[in-house]
Amino acid sequence: MSQRMLILGGARFHGLQAAEFFSNAGYEVYVLNRGNYKTSYGSHIKHMRADRNDADALKSVLKDKYFDVVIDNNAYNNSHINIILNLIRDRCGHYIFTSSVAVYLMASSDRRLKEDDATGILKEPYSPAVREYAINKLAAENALIENARGMNCTILRFPNIYGEGDFTAKLSHFYYRFRDGGRILLEEEVDRFSLIYVKDVVRALECVIRNEACRGRIINIADPVDYNYDEFFIAVYGDKYNRDKLLLVPAEKIWNGGYCFSFTWSPSLDTSLSQGLFGDLSYTPISVWSKDTLEWELENFKYRNLSPDYIRLREVELKLIEEYCGD
Repeated sequence: MSQRMLILGGARFHGLQAAEFFSNAGYEVYVLNRGNYKTSYGSHIKHMRADRNDADALKSVLKDKYFDVVIDNNAYNNSHINIILNLIRDRCGHYIFTSSVAVYLMASSDRRLKEDDATGILKEPYSPAVREYAINKLAAENALIENARGMNCTILRFPNIYGEGDFTAKLSHFYYRFRDGGRILLEEEVDRFSLIYVKDVVRALECVIRNEACRGRIINIADPVDYNYDEFFIAVYGDKYNRDKLLLVPAEKIWNGGYCFSFTWSPSLDTSLSQGLFGDLSYTPISVWSKDTLEWELENFKYRNLSPDYIRLREVELKLIEEYCGD
C-alpha cells in the first residue's frame, strides 16, 4: 500500500516539483493550497483547496484523512503552525517543516553557521525586506517545537533555492543588470554564502523521509560548497560578468536608500549534520544547473527588465551609485 503524503503549498517551484517527484515515486500525493497559482494537477495528484489562515476551511478539506508524511512549505508564522497541528496532530506520521536560513538573522558570517546559532536575537542590521519574514519563520519553528507533543517532526533550513521554476527569477535579475553595462550595487558585508539547487531540495526531502534519525531534529540543508560574489557570478554569467562593475557598499546605506532585494544572500551554513544523516547524497554543481536555470528564467520572464518593479529598483540603484561614488 502506497504512503499518503500531504504537501501544504505545492503550487509553485520546489513544492510543485516535490509533489510530482513523490507522485512518480509511488506516493499518494495531496496538495493543499488556495488554487491561485495552479488549478489543475492531473489525476495523479489530488488537489485540495483552502486558505490555511481559515481553520474551518482546513478542517473541512482535511476531514478524517491520515497522512504518513506532511511537508509544510508555506507556514509563515506561529499561527499557521498551531492551526495545522490542531487539525492533524493524531493523523500524521511525520511532519516536515521547510524553514529558512533567514531565521539566523544574519546577512553573512565569518564562520559556517550551525543549527543552534539561531537565537532570535538581531545582533546586526538585517534587510528590511526580509526581517519580518525571518522573525515569523523562527516563531513558526518555535511553535512547532513547543506544541508538537508526541509528533514526529523535522525542521529543515534551506538557503536560497535556484532552478527551473523559480518564480522569483533571481538569476535573470542580475542578467539584466550585467547586460545594462552599468555598475551593480551589492552589500559589502557579504562574504561567503550558501545555496541549493531545487532538484537537490527534493532529493534531500526524500532522504529525510526515509531516515528515522532525522526525526526530532533541526537540519541545515545546502550545497556543501559555498560561494562569494565572484565565484557565483562567474559560474552563472561567464564572460557577461565584469568584476569591476560591482560596487560594494555598506548594507545599511543601501537599505536605507530603499534598495532591497526580496531575498538575502544568506550566511554560509555548516552542513555537517545533514551530510552525516544523508550519507552519499550528492549535490548538483552550479556549473551543471546554472545555464538551464538562467535560460528558463529568461524565457519565462522575457520582459522583466521592463517591469515597473525592475525599473523602480534600477532607478534607486543608479541614484545610490551616483551618491556613493560622489562621496
